[in-house]
Formats: sequence, structure tokens, C-alpha cells
Amino acid sequence: MNSAWLIHAPQGYGKWPLLQRAAAALLCESPQSPAAAAAEASRLPSALTAYRACGRCASCALLAAGTHPDFLVAAPEALWPELGLNLAEESSARPDAKTAASQDIRIEQIRRLNDWAVSTSHRGRAKVALVYPLDALNPAAANALLKTLEEPPEDVQFLLGAHRIDAVLPTLRSRCRLVALPRPSTVEAQGQLAQIGAARAKEAVLAWSQGAVYQSNPAAGLEWAEGLIDALAQQPSREVSSSVLPPPPDQKVGVATLLKIGSDLQRVLAGGAPLYLPQKAQALAALAGRTSLLRLAKALRSWTTRQRLAGFPLNQALASDALLLEFAQLFSRGD
Repeated sequence: MNSAWLIHAPQGYGKWPLLQRAAAALLCESPQSPAAAAAEASRLPSALTAYRACGRCASCALLAAGTHPDFLVAAPEALWPELGLNLAEESSARPDAKTAASQDIRIEQIRRLNDWAVSTSHRGRAKVALVYPLDALNPAAANALLKTLEEPPEDVQFLLGAHRIDAVLPTLRSRCRLVALPRPSTVEAQGQLAQIGAARAKEAVLAWSQGAVYQSNPAAGLEWAEGLIDALAQQPSREVSSSVLPPPPDQKVGVATLLKIGSDLQRVLAGGAPLYLPQKAQALAALAGRTSLLRLAKALRSWTTRQRLAGFPLNQALASDALLLEFAQLFSRGD
């Protein structure tokens, strides 16, 4: 098997659970042949899905406890809670425990991975390194990992996941076997929504998330989007006041939501059907008649810039007001 697999797909397509299951199977001391191919297994190459972990051996027990010595994860500290990682000993190794959790994979993490990769296996079997997401590597960390992938140790399997393949160094990509993970099937997506207990209609959440149902909240922003559209529908005049619009849950969700609404409005203006909010097709058609493609293009550029700044410590009240004002101006007189 190739020593490095790079699975890439948009965020929320389920890369993390699939990579975890592949790692468990590689480390298992009594791997089982799957009785039947699971829906998600069909989205990975057979080399990574030929077996499943037994869940009963000593290796599986160590992995479940987060203490397997032959398994190492490199992930941004900010993602650890969401990914359910048990990385207590790494938190004590942070250069400054008082700083905010990093959104990047730091050079210290990759140096530790590189040292671990050349050490002897504790259980005398394969070793698995999981780096996720690969596009979160900062430049120094990416170059450090590249050195190891150029001459990978024979007994180490690298499982890498990336949200954006174009954000990964070409030299890193060239050292990996690339797999584009397709969107979850409707059956798999509905099963995942049932598992996480999505309160809203599955059809609406599936459309809103475009199948990216493995996010922590695939319906994030949906209720606010519907509220925005309903509030605008009650203001048929060309003068729209932002003060009557409901505030966004937070800046990050707000910006992502407006980008989806703007995209749907562009589709409607071009004669197409809305992608994210098909249940609001009639209302979106009415709103599209009150704006223009030029205005939408300008707004989408502005919101894309705001999306890059969404993680910065901004005054949330002021940021929300500015966001609502921009949205209201799309449907007011002028230009």
C-alpha cells in the first residue's frame, strides 16, 4: 500500500470519520472482512476499506482510549474538541498555554510526528499518522512534513485529509496518492442527519448543506436565512431598513449564510432554481426582482472578504449591524 493517502473533499463530507475507521482497521490485530460494504466505504479506495477493526483486540482498546502508541494525530488545537480527540499530553506541550488555541497545524506538531515516525513500533505492527486537515499546515509545518514524505519510513502509513486540495503544497500532493471523496449519497446523508438528531426537515438541511452533513451543525444559519427572507417579504417597498432584520447567530455563520442566499439570488436572476433554499423559491424570485446581478456581485465580493476575517476578534454587535446593512442595501433604491 502507498505510504501516504490524501483524501480531499469539501468540509462536512465525512473525511474525518472515514479516516478514523481506516486507521483503526490498519492498527487492528484481528481485522475483519466487512460483511457488506457500508455506504460510506464505497467512497474510499478498496485498499482502505478491505477490512474493518474488530473493536475487541488490545490495539482497538488502546485506540478507543486515545492512548495507542502507534497512532499519532496532527490537527489544529482549535479542532480538538470538535474532533473528539484525547490529546491531553499535547496541550501541556504548547509553547504558551495562555494563548488561544491555534487554527493551524504547528511546526512543533510535525516535528513530533517526524520523530515518532522513525521510532520503533511499540506493538510490532503498522504505525498510522493522521494529519487533518492538511490545508491547515502553516508553511513551516508543511515543509517539515514534506521532508518525511520524501523518504517515508517503511512501517508508517500516512492518512491525510484536506478540505481544499488547491491549498496544499504541490510538492506535498505529489508525494501522496490522491483520492477525491464524492458527496455522501442521499441515503447516507439522511442516516447521518438522523444520527445527530437534526431538528429541521431533512430535505431542507440536505439542500442547505449540499450533502456536507458531517459538520457539527449542518443546519447552521438555515433558520436565520429563512427569517431574513420572511422579514424582507414583509417590506415590499424599495426602502429596506436593516433594523427590522433578525441579527445573525454570529459573524462566521452570518457571512456564510449571506453567501448562500446571494448565490441563490444569482441563480434565480439567471433563470435557474435556488440551490440552498428551494423551499423559498417563490420568495427568492420576488427578492431577485428588487436587486441586480451587479449589486449581488459586489455584495458577494464583500462577504467573501468578510469570511476571511470572520475568525478575528471583532465587535460582534457592530459587525452584525454592518452585515445587515449591506444585505438591506441590496434591495433598496440606489445605483
